Amino acid sequence: MSDQQTAPYGRWASDITPEFLVQSNIPFVDVFVDPLRSNLIYHIERRAADNGRYVIVNTTTDVDVIPSPLSARTGVQEYGGAAAIAYGGVIYFSNFADNRVYKIVEGGTAEPVSPDNPSYRYADFAVHPEKQHLLVSILEDHTVDTPQTIITTLCVINTTRKAVFPLVSGADFYSSPVFNSSGTKIAWQEWYHPDMPWEGSLIYVADVITQPDTILLLNKRKVAGQMLKISVSYPSFANDTTLVFTSDESGYQNPFVYDTVTNVARPVLPSPIERDFGSPAWTLGDYPYAIIGDGNTAAFVAFADGRTVLYTVNLTQVSRPDLRIFPFTIAGHVRLLYSSLHVSSLVFTAGSSETPGGIIRCDFDNQIVGRPDPQYTVLKASGSFTGYEGYIPHPEPITLPRDGKSLHVIYYAPKNPKYSGPTDPNEKPPCIVNVHGGPTSMEPQVLNLFKIYFTSRGYSWLDVNYGGSSGYGREYIGRLASNWGIVDVRDCYDAPRLLAAEANPRIDGSRVAIRGGSAGGYTTLASLCLESTPNTKYFKAATSLYGISDLLSLARDTHKFELKYMIKLLGGSVDDIPRVYKDRSPLYYAKNITVPLLVLQGAEDRVVPPEQAEKIVSEIQQSGGQDRVKYKKFPGEGHGWRLETTIKEAVQLEREWYETKLL
Repeated sequence: MSDQQTAPYGRWASDITPEFLVQSNIPFVDVFVDPLRSNLIYHIERRAADNGRYVIVNTTTDVDVIPSPLSARTGVQEYGGAAAIAYGGVIYFSNFADNRVYKIVEGGTAEPVSPDNPSYRYADFAVHPEKQHLLVSILEDHTVDTPQTIITTLCVINTTRKAVFPLVSGADFYSSPVFNSSGTKIAWQEWYHPDMPWEGSLIYVADVITQPDTILLLNKRKVAGQMLKISVSYPSFANDTTLVFTSDESGYQNPFVYDTVTNVARPVLPSPIERDFGSPAWTLGDYPYAIIGDGNTAAFVAFADGRTVLYTVNLTQVSRPDLRIFPFTIAGHVRLLYSSLHVSSLVFTAGSSETPGGIIRCDFDNQIVGRPDPQYTVLKASGSFTGYEGYIPHPEPITLPRDGKSLHVIYYAPKNPKYSGPTDPNEKPPCIVNVHGGPTSMEPQVLNLFKIYFTSRGYSWLDVNYGGSSGYGREYIGRLASNWGIVDVRDCYDAPRLLAAEANPRIDGSRVAIRGGSAGGYTTLASLCLESTPNTKYFKAATSLYGISDLLSLARDTHKFELKYMIKLLGGSVDDIPRVYKDRSPLYYAKNITVPLLVLQGAEDRVVPPEQAEKIVSEIQQSGGQDRVKYKKFPGEGHGWRLETTIKEAVQLEREWYETKLL
């Protein structure tokens, strides 16, 4: 006889507690390798229980490299990334509290190597191969700290003199500085407002002249890219004269190489394939590939049908890529560990839909007969799900045909080993529609404890990769151009309706909630009130996490990285089309919000300032909706949750909201 019981959907008891969410999940922020000591692998993990500190850890020994309170995190572009590098036994990292760059040798004491100037932020380091005391870095100067006046350059940090020297300036943004093996050339990516790096960017290469204290550049030359039209990303030298990068000139990010002798760039593949070899660079340093096989081959992760696949590509001659076995649904921060003609090893961060992800080692050995595919080893798991496997829902990617254009969603059914189903066999589960941020991003098919927290209680979960999402090519991203607040809203409205209208409906279409953070919070709010919204009363409950309510003020107040982002998303600048900005702003239509709304906000958010939440909450309250809105501001939090107390309280608040407003 089965021990399973029945209960209404949404009322199932679950062992997936808020404490379990924190204790069983290690967010891995980065992994990096010392290129001169290939056995030295390090990673950065974020620890919610330690005030959200970013800790550098020796991956092999699992020993912390930096002591508390140091935190290897950078505020460059607010989203950060590429905060640390290892070279020749020395680790350099940006410390979040004082913005200084430090160096440390394992077992030693951290020493600052940049000037004591909290207005300077650093990230994305490259050590000169010969003059190893010289680091090239992004320098973000906040001396005049407004989005319009922050200055971004590439600089040289002289770690001996603890001094900074200018290197490259003039663009609005820089990233990915890389030296060739001899240190005679350097390449980098740059871009200009109003572009985001995945919309239009440029890659340059220049000759390097070393001086006792700094570096000089000569013969700067454009490699590829075009402002507004072609995005080029992730430069890296395969050898002293061959530069590898990606370009979306075909409509998809595909690999290219550039010869610094002939100054000619060419595609690696004989014809473009409809796969993005890389994702939008919201954070720095998230390379989708590494050079292997004595510099003749690259191993790339690419996106296919909403998940990652692994290709190896020949860099020396035009040929089709080889698809390799790859058991991970999302992967990034791909780094070379070891390489020779026949044997190569990589490390990267990865996630899976069925098991916890982690820091992964990948070994290629072309000499072993019958073993052509790579072998994978988990160096450190992101958590343990032993004993809880019965709670893991299987992701169901669905392509919904609608108006002749595909809409990509991922559905998760309720799952709990203690329950066989609802008490009423005719009951369909309530559905939580999740709207990812960005908006130029995507929701991956990965084991996510937050989602399992709800599916284990009898909710269904629907991730909507609405038009404008990444991972499906430039045309799909382009659907949101001039249409933010329209296409995304319509897609998030249509997706649950289509599932509820099936012959055997997956969900209860009368019990659907919508939730999202940042840009997803904006879509959530817009779905409840804009005049252009198909049905502002369709959703029965909503949660906005650090969501945007006023596009007019955001165009002035958001951070530099996204300051001009909305020009393409809305079809013009705030000065040119102020009416569009107002018409797409939920704040000015807050009186239309009758759906119960939970608003969660970080007190120190510089991307979406707290006033974005506070103004719309006030408008709803003044319109007689005091009982329909609840607001919680979390001290010490920015754009997203990092503290253990916040993570636990936020998920409990959201669950209680749906229990009282949706069920």
